[in-house]
Amino acid sequence: MENSKSKDFVTTEKVSSHVPNDLAISIISKLPLKSLVRFRCIRKSWSLLFENPHFMNMYRINFASNDNFSYDDDSCLTLELKLSCYGFRSTLFSCYGERFENKVKLDWPPLFQEDNRCINILGSLVDETLCLYTGILVPKTVFWNLSTKEFKVLPPSHVESQPFHYKFVFSLMGFGYDRVRDDHKVIRNATEWIQCTIEDNEPKESIWELYSLRNNFWRKLDVDIPLGSVMLGATMHTNGVCHWWDKDEDNLVSFDFSSEVFFKTPLPIHVDDTFYCESKDKQFMTLNGSIAFITTYASNYGSTTSTLHISILGEYGVKESWIKLFIVESLPSYVDRPIGAGNKGDLFFKTKCKELVRFDLNTHKMEKIPIKDILHTFQILLYKKIYLFMKD
Repeated sequence: MENSKSKDFVTTEKVSSHVPNDLAISIISKLPLKSLVRFRCIRKSWSLLFENPHFMNMYRINFASNDNFSYDDDSCLTLELKLSCYGFRSTLFSCYGERFENKVKLDWPPLFQEDNRCINILGSLVDETLCLYTGILVPKTVFWNLSTKEFKVLPPSHVESQPFHYKFVFSLMGFGYDRVRDDHKVIRNATEWIQCTIEDNEPKESIWELYSLRNNFWRKLDVDIPLGSVMLGATMHTNGVCHWWDKDEDNLVSFDFSSEVFFKTPLPIHVDDTFYCESKDKQFMTLNGSIAFITTYASNYGSTTSTLHISILGEYGVKESWIKLFIVESLPSYVDRPIGAGNKGDLFFKTKCKELVRFDLNTHKMEKIPIKDILHTFQILLYKKIYLFMKD
């Protein structure tokens, strides 16, 4: 009798520990890409999943439909640059509604109310806080909480306070959140740009600085990372890590605010140039909580349509972890370039007529948004609904 019970227990244990392959694949298709890349070494069949069209189709649907990174409603901030008789002026709007048809102009914090020339947003909105800056050599930088209206002017650093600071140009690289220390931080680079007494063939001095809101000071980082050629203003933040594109080395550079560690990830190779013309545009952006590298190509020589390639990064510093997730063919000729990502796989594009359109990666439907006169510096940020800064 005991032997029978023992056999039944073993049999039940074996059955309960067995997961059908279809069910396992369905579960895996819902994992974050970082986990999926690491789990490929568990089984040989799993290492080939990215070559399986059925699995990739499931993964695309789950990725684009992921609501873990969606927002409370259809709301966004738009930073718009307008030309006036006094030069370019920056205006911030809150747009809401199904097609962002409702638009409210927001007042800048006191520091920028008298002078709103060429104000920029560094990175993205972090916990209802924006990092605003203006200026070229030494950007004037402010933290501004949209909900409480509180603002904080960042103090000068030790380098900035020295008599020789005029030799440097300060480049703001990223704004983000240190989840370990519950702190908002900014990282920037100071690079020597005036050769005074040194020889031309000597390298320029480069200093990295990190600002902590909790401590309210800039601290020099003991690192030796070349700044390279960076498109300033095209920075991102996701999960406590900020990112920018070093065009000199064609790398994505990432900085973790908690560990204070840099990562360099070479760009993926998207297409065979035999079949496509030279790329029209390359962009990095945050798509559903992941870093996406988006490239548009002319579909073929003389074509009026474009093809869109989207690769998602699985692990910082590992080029092989880029996974080409979406290929969208025959984009309309009036679409110019992607400028932002929205809820559940929505992408926003600027058109050649300087208008805004929204593209659904699931349905491939294109929808016009009633926002016009978009210049190259136009920025769009989605946010969780905030009532306190809306005007009565």
